[in-house]
Amino acid sequence: MSEFSVRAARVEDAQYLAAAERETARTPGLLRSKPEELRDETFTARIEQLESPGMHGRYLVAVDAQGSLVGHALLDPMPLIQCAHVFRLTIVVHPGHTSRGVGRLLMNALVAWASENERLEKIELLVRSTNTRAIRLYQSCGFVAEGRLCRVIKLPSGEFIDDIAMAWHRGAR
Repeated sequence: MSEFSVRAARVEDAQYLAAAERETARTPGLLRSKPEELRDETFTARIEQLESPGMHGRYLVAVDAQGSLVGHALLDPMPLIQCAHVFRLTIVVHPGHTSRGVGRLLMNALVAWASENERLEKIELLVRSTNTRAIRLYQSCGFVAEGRLCRVIKLPSGEFIDDIAMAWHRGAR
């Protein structure tokens, strides 16, 4: 039995998810956001929106055996009609819990959900070009590179990091 489980995010999780992302954002280059840009109320609104009837999105959290949140991931449908089959993926393994299978557990749960969702035909994500561990995880889940966005993240040192655009396509595995 896994040391972690996955469940739907709840509004009461929002402050913990925001805090985890703020902590993650303290490492330059991991997230696009700075810690001060990550607000609890934004997470609350996102959970309410994605888990509401008719929205067709998904927001999951990974919890350990004690019920503590150790990661979260979401699939957010594109709002335009012609792109309604495309969902954007965001995933964050909380600090102190990397390399323990949390990311794989969340990815497997989301890909399984996506496979059953008739509306969803494509999942898009952006990953830092320096995050080779995440790139390998996405590839193992059936994602392929679709392009490179150069000089997206500017580090405090003045150096830049590129983003790799990756996607999962229904039936392509």
